[in-house]
Amino acid sequence: MAIPIRDWMEHSFRALPANAMPRIRQRLQSPKFAEFLSAYFELQVFTLLRRVGCSIEIEPPFPGTQGATVDFLARHQEDAFYVEATVSGLGQGVLSSNANEEDAVQKIRAGLTDLHSDLWLQAEGDLRRTLGKRRLLLPFQNLLKTHTPDDVRVLHSRLGTYEAGFHLSVTIQEGAWELTGRLDPPRASNGQGQVWGPVRSGAVSAEAPLALALAKKAEDWRRMNLKDECFLIAVNVCNPDFGWNLDELRAIHGSDAPQRPGPASRRFSPYLSRVAGVLVFGNATLGMERKARVRLHANPHRHIPECLQPLLQEQILGDALGLVPDA
Repeated sequence: MAIPIRDWMEHSFRALPANAMPRIRQRLQSPKFAEFLSAYFELQVFTLLRRVGCSIEIEPPFPGTQGATVDFLARHQEDAFYVEATVSGLGQGVLSSNANEEDAVQKIRAGLTDLHSDLWLQAEGDLRRTLGKRRLLLPFQNLLKTHTPDDVRVLHSRLGTYEAGFHLSVTIQEGAWELTGRLDPPRASNGQGQVWGPVRSGAVSAEAPLALALAKKAEDWRRMNLKDECFLIAVNVCNPDFGWNLDELRAIHGSDAPQRPGPASRRFSPYLSRVAGVLVFGNATLGMERKARVRLHANPHRHIPECLQPLLQEQILGDALGLVPDA
């Protein structure tokens, strides 16, 4: 397997514009895996766009901005569109907490019972000391008292998972450590809420980190203060617990999205309203290219270039990239 992939990487690299080669080469040779994977994913996106017939500029400057750039400007016949590439969930799903954080989460699980909604925890940084039970429980108890089950359902339905989180979350901070808890409608069939996470250290849904990655790119684009340009996000979801046809649908279309893509699921969550489409790659890491899947989710209120229409149907990434099958 390694020889065809190596050959594919070399062939794709040689197709890059000359001005982009030094930067991409440096990142592909980085000892930091996250840096390598980011560059490798950009190479995959670049190749995919070329294979649908696009001419591509890498990191072109935006007119009217002070040095702002975007990953790709692609052109196909009369269409021109921008694409930003991002990686979501790298390193998540792997135990990376310490004993103090584990103690904190255990106290929260033991102290919060009879929940009317699910509480999703997300941790960042290192907790340097043990925290008392009252300090850990009180913010989440107040959050649950402030918002009724109907509040949670209505906000998720109207705003989508990401924006609802602004109204339905609270953060505990201790030094460089943060623990954020967000309320979601309960997933259990009996309507009983549960404590999930923290995101980085357990087998949990990839929906939250995916929504955060998309929201960051959408916010970066909004700050450009541009108008009718066609903008897409390509995201490589590397969380090992990523659920195809579940996590990406909920992150893009909202918590009420159906389990399969189709006309009923086409409405984008409000935080993605300026985005024309989201190109989702499922765990497109080195060695997984022939098994990974890729599909475009289109915003019905935005124009999607004709050359991208075939990607509305799920494809195997290796086929889409032109990888040589194993002998």
